[in-house]
Amino acid sequence: MRPVAEAVFPRPIGSLILSLSSAGFFERSILIGSWVMAVYGELYGVSYVLRTLDLDFAVEVAHPRVRLRADVEGLISGLGFTGFFAAGGWKKFTGEGYEVEFFVHRSGGRNEEPRALPEWGINALPLPFIRMLLDFSQPVALDTGASFRIPRPGAYFLHKLLISPRRQAKEKGKRDLDQCAALMGVLDHDTIRKVLASLRLGPRTRRVLTSSAGVRSTYSTNLRNHRLLRRTRGRLPRCGTVLRRAQEWKRMILVALNG
Repeated sequence: MRPVAEAVFPRPIGSLILSLSSAGFFERSILIGSWVMAVYGELYGVSYVLRTLDLDFAVEVAHPRVRLRADVEGLISGLGFTGFFAAGGWKKFTGEGYEVEFFVHRSGGRNEEPRALPEWGINALPLPFIRMLLDFSQPVALDTGASFRIPRPGAYFLHKLLISPRRQAKEKGKRDLDQCAALMGVLDHDTIRKVLASLRLGPRTRRVLTSSAGVRSTYSTNLRNHRLLRRTRGRLPRCGTVLRRAQEWKRMILVALNG
C-alpha cells in the first residue's frame, strides 16, 4: 500500500503523530476518531468532508506495573499543547485550536473514571467497543518514513454504528452515520464477519446494528442529504447505489450475527 502524504494532516497534528511514532506509541496503540477518515481518503479514495478539531487515540493498556516508556505528556507539551483536566480528572490537551484525547477499552460496567497509563505518563477515558478498533487495525506509512496505526475500515464502520445511538449530542451521532455511508464502498465482508465474531453482543446491541438506529439510518441519513451535498459538490453515490448497499450490508450483518 502506498505511503500517505504527511500533508493530509494539519501541521500540529502531523507533528504530534510523528513524535508519537518515534516514541513507539503506535506499536500497540492507534489513531481513531474522524481524522481516520482523511487517511481512508488517501488510501481508498473515500470522500468525506472532515469537520472536527478533536484528535483521538485508543491506547492498549499494558501491565499496571510497567515502567514509563515515554513521557507522552511531556512530548505533547513540547509541541505547544497545554494540558487541562476535564470532568472526573481526565487529562486532555489543547493547542492551536485542536484537542487531544486518549481512550482505553471499557470491558464492562459503567466505570467512567480515567485510567492511569504509567507506560506513557498519561491517563485515558474508558469507553465501550474500543477493543474492536485495537484488535482490527492496520499500519499506515507516511511519506516521511514514519508510521502509525488506524482501525480497518470494517471495524471503524461497525464501531460507528454501535456508538451513534449512544451519543448525547445528536449532531455527533449523525456524523457517525455519515462516515459509515462514506465507507460503504470500501468495506470487505471478511473483516465485518471477523469483527462481529469477536464481539459479545447482547440482544439490544444486536438490534442496534440492524435497526433504524443502525444500518438503515446510515443510508436514510445520507439520502436526505443527497441533494444538499450535490449542490455543494459533495460526492455521494447515487441514491440507487446507496439503497442497494444498504440492503447488501444489512443482509451481511444479519448473516454474521446469526452465525
